[in-house]
Amino acid sequence: MPDVGRDGVLVERDLELLRWLERLVGASLDQIRCRFGLGRTQAYRRMQVLCAKRLVHRQRVLAARPPLYGVSGRIIGPSGYEHGHAVSELVVEREVAGAIVATDAELRRLRSAQGVLDAPLSGPDLDVFLGCPRTPDVIEVVEGGGVLAYEIELSSKGRARREAILAAYAVSEYTEVEWIVPNARLAALLGVEIEEMGLNGFMTVRR
Repeated sequence: MPDVGRDGVLVERDLELLRWLERLVGASLDQIRCRFGLGRTQAYRRMQVLCAKRLVHRQRVLAARPPLYGVSGRIIGPSGYEHGHAVSELVVEREVAGAIVATDAELRRLRSAQGVLDAPLSGPDLDVFLGCPRTPDVIEVVEGGGVLAYEIELSSKGRARREAILAAYAVSEYTEVEWIVPNARLAALLGVEIEEMGLNGFMTVRR
């Protein structure tokens, strides 16, 4: 089926884009382009069609940041923008690299027993997720076995809360936990706390 749809008719690529956006808070046009290998005009046209069908809406949340496209009914507030954008960036990075990932939106539905048919967790991998009270921002199924958890930390939660999160992961069966912390000071603090709890090698911090 041609991926053009100039008459506003939905094509298979539109449905694929919609299913992907349902897994996220929202994604920028550049993130959508990167994930699906689309040119700017082509990506914009597909988003126009989905918006015209009221399946997706475009939200400009912060003046200096790109607008995000999300499924209709999902509102993105200023406090959730940066985190949602960062999760989408990580998902794009890992999926373009060929990884199989599940997002926090999928994981929360899975934990609440609503189920997600296409979530890539089953058997031992699902047990790892359900066995830890903490829901990561992204989970990656490791090739050859194991589950990797990603945490995106954009603001300090306070030392006590951070250590409670570290402790929850410390007794989990995750293969590794990777923290993505853009703020240099917060990354340094987290690195010290990880070392103090003896979690080096199991946890890593990157900016």
